[in-house]
Amino acid sequence: MDFSIVAEIFEKMENTTKRIELTNILVELLKKTPKKIIPNAVYLLQGIIRPNFEGVELGIAEKLAIRAISKSAGLPIKKIEDDYRECGDLGLTASNMLKIKTQTTFTAEKITVERVYETLFKIAKLEGKGSQDLKMKHISSLLNDATPLEAKFVLKILLGTLRLGIAENTVMDALAIAFTGKKENREQIENAYNVSSDLGKVSLIVATDGIDEIKKFKISLFSPIRPMLADRVQSEKDVIKKMPEQFAAEYKLDGERVFHNIQSQLIFLMYCILIIKIV
Repeated sequence: MDFSIVAEIFEKMENTTKRIELTNILVELLKKTPKKIIPNAVYLLQGIIRPNFEGVELGIAEKLAIRAISKSAGLPIKKIEDDYRECGDLGLTASNMLKIKTQTTFTAEKITVERVYETLFKIAKLEGKGSQDLKMKHISSLLNDATPLEAKFVLKILLGTLRLGIAENTVMDALAIAFTGKKENREQIENAYNVSSDLGKVSLIVATDGIDEIKKFKISLFSPIRPMLADRVQSEKDVIKKMPEQFAAEYKLDGERVFHNIQSQLIFLMYCILIIKIV
């Protein structure tokens, strides 16, 4: 899939703040994306390469990115730094510099989503002596073949400054609409995400197998559960009103933790014991 399609859609998303419009744009992107690379697209939308619990981070510093832009555009580092100071966005600077680049690439390859993702993954895995030079080489390789708009978003993803105005909730809404035809199915998708912490995996299943397979997601060992924010109540009586007939509670230093049922409490305690043993 051409990365230019993604870049153009990202540009549309940057130019609106309306939730419904953003969701519709996302639905458009998801429908255009080949199913096998849906997880890659979803991770990029989240500004990550792999689920957070895997600890895969890009770790690209601005100075390294500036050097890569300088190398690809054939322009002095000072010129790039001046533009960056003026616009405050290194992705936009990359776009500006490639518009006036002095370097000419005669054998430019098309930038695809697959290539961008694979290159970013390679960069994230590099460490040790000489890794910074290799990272710059990989970034420059992408920028050499990129259009100014593609370069803008490659840099934003690399630096973790992709600001599309969407939250994970919007992504889940779009997945429900794009692959089940009903926004209401977002609740099932969210539940699958809550017990797997991997929206890429969830997106692949719903895109290829549908909502019935999504309903089969369960808690599994070594797959972290997403933390849930508690709802505040005024008193213990309010808690009792909200909870079913049987529930469990335990003391915390700054309040109480209440579980919907005994099974939830046992799972939580087992998870805590597992973490303690690992540490």
